[in-house]
Amino acid sequence: MRRAIVEVLWGPQKGKKLALPPGGTLRVGRTDKADLVVPQDPKLSGQHFELTWDGDRCRLRDLGSALGTMVGGERVEDAWIANGGWVRAGETDFSVHFEGFTPPPAADVYGEDYEPERPEMAARRAAASIALAEALATDPLYVVLDAARDDRIRRLLAESVDEHHSLYEGIQGEPFADVAPYIVRLERDSHLLATLVREGWGRRWGFYAASRQPLRELRRHLRRFLIVKNEETGGKMYFRFYDPGVLRVFLPAASPLQASELLGEMHALWAEGPHGELLRFGPESAGGGATS
Repeated sequence: MRRAIVEVLWGPQKGKKLALPPGGTLRVGRTDKADLVVPQDPKLSGQHFELTWDGDRCRLRDLGSALGTMVGGERVEDAWIANGGWVRAGETDFSVHFEGFTPPPAADVYGEDYEPERPEMAARRAAASIALAEALATDPLYVVLDAARDDRIRRLLAESVDEHHSLYEGIQGEPFADVAPYIVRLERDSHLLATLVREGWGRRWGFYAASRQPLRELRRHLRRFLIVKNEETGGKMYFRFYDPGVLRVFLPAASPLQASELLGEMHALWAEGPHGELLRFGPESAGGGATS
């Protein structure tokens, strides 16, 4: 059943999420008596506010906090929160989303040439979905998504339990949030993987990677490649390695050293081919082709 997802929006715990199942209650505060603890906020009460979720509606109740709780910019003691609701308590902002709440746009919004709607793409999407689900069952699986491809991507991330972070850094990256690349650690109990393949396969939304590195370490590694040096001119340029169209050209042509540097601790990458076929890259892919 659909869960409510509470996310910390700012501070050292930015990006932390907790999922609230139907019939569940979540208390937020500064001390260990809370379920979601934000110890760095001195203006947050020990138990500041409480959320309850019935599978359809989310209710917030202030727990007698010293400074009160704001919902959508208004101080409340008891209020219903809609999908995408914004909560401020102490000096911390939170968002509340409902899992998988927003339906996809109609298929014809992309026009007659939208390749994923061609009949042969169904089989290719199914093959990709099976292979990636099998990978997730055995190893931690990540996806790196290009939010510039579709406004839908950020909506899907907000309405999922999966932790995600922009590859752009800090406050300087905030103005570019709508077009940034995002790294996501896919959870086994999430519906996000199936949704990404169903909606994004064939539209160059991003690539998938198997790695045992923690999310923050893998993010740090990938950030190194956002800007690279042009060997011919010596100048710096953006490297859109997270675009499947770029990745499937670069890795087969790369030297073993170049491929090894990009892969790092990622022992397998998956991306769509030019016609939606599933491509797999690994350390053996340098200077050769991908396996499909």
